[in-house]
Amino acid sequence: MSEERKQWICTAVDIDGGQRVAGNPMQLTPMGVAARNKLWPRDKVLKVRFLQGGAALHERTLKTAQAWMLDGVHLKLEPARPNEAGDIRISFDPAAGSWSYVGTDAQGIRSSQATMNLGWAALDTPEQDFSSVVIHEFGHALGLLHEHNHPGARVEWDKAAVKADLGGAPNFWDDATIAHNVFAKFDASTTITTDFDSASVMIYTIPAHWTTNGKSFMPSWKLSAGDAATIRKLYA
Repeated sequence: MSEERKQWICTAVDIDGGQRVAGNPMQLTPMGVAARNKLWPRDKVLKVRFLQGGAALHERTLKTAQAWMLDGVHLKLEPARPNEAGDIRISFDPAAGSWSYVGTDAQGIRSSQATMNLGWAALDTPEQDFSSVVIHEFGHALGLLHEHNHPGARVEWDKAAVKADLGGAPNFWDDATIAHNVFAKFDASTTITTDFDSASVMIYTIPAHWTTNGKSFMPSWKLSAGDAATIRKLYA
């Protein structure tokens, strides 16, 4: 696992209705495990359109994302045809980090705009790092939210340490953005949950110095058992 990957912080664009807010598009709302009102219809064939990158990168990305298409999951991922706008539209801008709109919020985005950016995914990215990024962001695209916002996640945050790290380079997040993405707990009435999963591919990398008890978390680079249970629950 690369040292660089430990610094990756995903910003899932979880804005009701899929509308970018004025100014910085990374100003977000709190997240949880799965957004109840943002799930795709059962048996939906999701068309994936690539706005950047070459054919080999597209093929690697889509093959990796298929990890979510387990037995019992009634969804499909297919490449969009040349004349299709696509349900999920992907850019690979390294300056924009990695993020995705959550589930059906992508439907509210102009067809010329990306609904996901994989800024840390390239043809020369090592397999585990590539898988971690792609599977995580496609998890958001399917309606899953950040695991550390789960109400059962008993993370004892050292808030000063988190703010010191995320307030500086390369994120430069203000206190409100940090609060929304790191410390917030979702409203259980608007989400669907399974038990908290500390090994989930959807959890943040949480270094030991971000917690008051020295406990750290590192997301998986592939689906955990909990991730598999969650996606099956959502799309059975």
